[in-house]
Amino acid sequence: MAAIQDGVLERSEMYFSSLHQGMKMFFYPVSVGHFYCGNEYRVERDTFESLLVTYIIRGSFSFLADGRKQTANSGEAALIDCFHPHVYFADPGFEAYWVHIGGSNTYEIYRELKTRQGSVIDAGERTEARIKEIFDGVKYGSTAADPAGNGAEGARGYERYGGLRDSSMSLKLYGLLMGLFEQNDGEREDDPVSRAVSYILSHYDGSLSVAEVADSVHLSPSQFSRKFKKKTGTSPYDYILGVRLTKAKELLKNTRLSVGEIAYRTGFCSDANFIYFFKKQEGISPLRFRNTLF
Repeated sequence: MAAIQDGVLERSEMYFSSLHQGMKMFFYPVSVGHFYCGNEYRVERDTFESLLVTYIIRGSFSFLADGRKQTANSGEAALIDCFHPHVYFADPGFEAYWVHIGGSNTYEIYRELKTRQGSVIDAGERTEARIKEIFDGVKYGSTAADPAGNGAEGARGYERYGGLRDSSMSLKLYGLLMGLFEQNDGEREDDPVSRAVSYILSHYDGSLSVAEVADSVHLSPSQFSRKFKKKTGTSPYDYILGVRLTKAKELLKNTRLSVGEIAYRTGFCSDANFIYFFKKQEGISPLRFRNTLF
């Protein structure tokens, strides 16, 4: 339906979905829109219980985050915490697709995404395609029919998102969010975190320290740890430990090497150290893991 709102042109569209019992276990679209703005567009409110993802097609879109103004431009996506007081606005000439996402652990994903990628993400065409598909699913939801013949209840579940059931729409919203994690990931040869990961994978079987990895990419340990945590979501120490335990599990299941030999080959300083960390992480001993059927 056409959107009637100050600063929003008549050809703009906005649609809503109804929350029903059990829906909060999924991700769900609270509302979606395709906006064109003529005069200045501005929204200020206390809460809307959702995460707003806005993909900017043209123009600029600004908002307040952590007490400072941030601006997203064409080809970028803006993340806005609408669970708390928020303000956002756009200049004339602005066009964007947007979706308010609710349900499940949306806020926790928002915080992790913001930590790793920031509130403005260089999103690209794949993000535009994903958010447009979500928009179309909600837009055409009132005209779809249930081809499976599941009766009135099945039809309601099918019609809600233009042929997509709640679980299917949830997957598309999850895909949108996870896709944003993949943007700006800097998988370039000159990226220090990518080079550090390669170094860890080549040296995990020795007495590898965070300081040594930091030195290999010409950063101080503190600088390196901050960059690594921001990009991967984990500390360098925990990442090294994870690589060692993964390699240890492979050796436990695919070889007949002793626990002591596996501890040596995966960089643990002793059998006892290896067993301690393995049980802490996996909840069972290395030998019990070896004897577990998969």
